[in-house]
Amino acid sequence: MLIKVVVALLALGVLGWLFVRSANNVRSEPYEIARGRLAGWTLAIDAAPNASGVLLGLQPDKTTAATLFSQVFSRSGESLNGPVPAAIPIVLQREFDPAAAGTLTPDALLASARGAGLESSPLAPRCMAQRRISEPGILRQVYFIRFDWPALSAFRRQAAEQMRTAGGRGLDPTALTPVMIVGASDRAFSRWLPLNAESADDCIAAIAIR
Repeated sequence: MLIKVVVALLALGVLGWLFVRSANNVRSEPYEIARGRLAGWTLAIDAAPNASGVLLGLQPDKTTAATLFSQVFSRSGESLNGPVPAAIPIVLQREFDPAAAGTLTPDALLASARGAGLESSPLAPRCMAQRRISEPGILRQVYFIRFDWPALSAFRRQAAEQMRTAGGRGLDPTALTPVMIVGASDRAFSRWLPLNAESADDCIAAIAIR
């Protein structure tokens, strides 16, 4: 009888190990994005920057954002919220100094970003990443894509100078790295920003461009 119990426990252990390994393998498989979906992103001023945290961002079309969110949801099986609209933050709401607002408006920043060619500069997705924060009684987490996009840091240096010239305090050009939130455990997306992602430790899967 004892031998049967031991064998049964071992079998359950093996099955559990196989299940966990299978789940990890699925989560680490590359996320897919069509090559054509990496072009045609548009600059926009967010109509609800207090909720998103993003004043000026580069937005994909709705289908691209929905497809990426669907891939995250199908692999994680978790209840997630997707930002609407999804965007790579360029200037955050908290970075826009009211002291400069009389001279430098959000629309002026938008025009500067277009003039700098941000809508046509190439985007290179590096990986799907995940970050978790444990708080009393709750585990918050966010999934986001990390990009290689040198144009972002170049424009933020320009924006910092524009704000200082307009009488504001400017912004820290290095405070943001190019990322786009795909899904999060709650709708408080602004609480995750600035989401600086210089470390590769957040990456959970590669991005496959088809």
